[in-house]
Amino acid sequence: MKKFAIIIFSLLMICATAAAKNVTVTGTGLTATDAENDALRAAVENTLGVLVDAETLVQNNMLISDQIYTQSRGFVNEYHVVNREEVGGVWRVTINATVDDQPNSKLMNELTRLGIINVQLRNPKIAVYVPEQHLNYALGGAGGETAIVKALLNAGFSNVVEVGTGLNYQSPMAMNVAQMKQAAQTFGADIMIVGESFSEGVGDMGNYLPGNQVTNMQACRARVEAKMFIVRTGQVIAADGKYGSAYDNSQAIAAKKALASAGEQMGNYFVDQITGMYTSRQGIEVIVYAADFSKINLVQSALGRVNRVKNINLSSYENGRAVFNISYGGSPQTLFNELQALTPAELTLQSLAYNTLTINVR
Repeated sequence: MKKFAIIIFSLLMICATAAAKNVTVTGTGLTATDAENDALRAAVENTLGVLVDAETLVQNNMLISDQIYTQSRGFVNEYHVVNREEVGGVWRVTINATVDDQPNSKLMNELTRLGIINVQLRNPKIAVYVPEQHLNYALGGAGGETAIVKALLNAGFSNVVEVGTGLNYQSPMAMNVAQMKQAAQTFGADIMIVGESFSEGVGDMGNYLPGNQVTNMQACRARVEAKMFIVRTGQVIAADGKYGSAYDNSQAIAAKKALASAGEQMGNYFVDQITGMYTSRQGIEVIVYAADFSKINLVQSALGRVNRVKNINLSSYENGRAVFNISYGGSPQTLFNELQALTPAELTLQSLAYNTLTINVR
């Protein structure tokens, strides 16, 4: 039943994400053109309601009106008029519009430039709360939660908090948005992952081998269920459940191993979701400073060996400054970590911006 509920929930979230990008809205005006422009503004306004929390929208109302809504047509990929009519001297135009809200879109870049979208979400502070329960007896620690944190850290997200016993909710998967926000604010988190993990012993491992052999090795299975949401907007962006199994001569250790296996899968799933939301399909600009071009070549060679890097283009080089334009399916911080490991020279990080990585090589 829980697995079915998670599947339904995930489908609903996919539909919600699609609705945020493709919207049908109506605008009004004294002329048909005015009404159409008003509808384009409404389409962008609708999208901002998903990307930005209500408080930030109110605080930046004038700035958004002057810098965003006046350029609404430029943020809409395509649209078509569904209905156009004049009633009592007022025109009403309904359009179906697709607003580009991808990480490297004009809209996201403009929101970032204006300080309305927090660039820190490139390396967000992530709080993870996934308490565990062994169905046979009590186990200490949080093996599934620790495995999720490890997967996030291995992917280059360095600002991760393992909540552990820092919170006390009977059923984290049932937490509503207000409860999740309150929990996240306790740790100053940008992203909150909450869930539950379960493990149980399933007998001697030999029961599952031909001949029902007695091995004195205890088998356990586990499941980790979790969901992830953006604190600023309250939007749940991912939810899933993963299974793991393991064996050991101690049932307690076997349970921990099974929880770790399921937690690692869950963590990798969330890594894909975070990098997909903020960086996949994105062009990243890599700026490299070096004393001579041979060092630039070392970085270029390393870029070619990094997983998920495509379309490497050296767009300019002048006075020891090289600019590469690439496509990358991960965070800029992760890219820097991978380049450090692959470049036979000393790399130092100069700065991280929304879609720009600047490094020095010696």
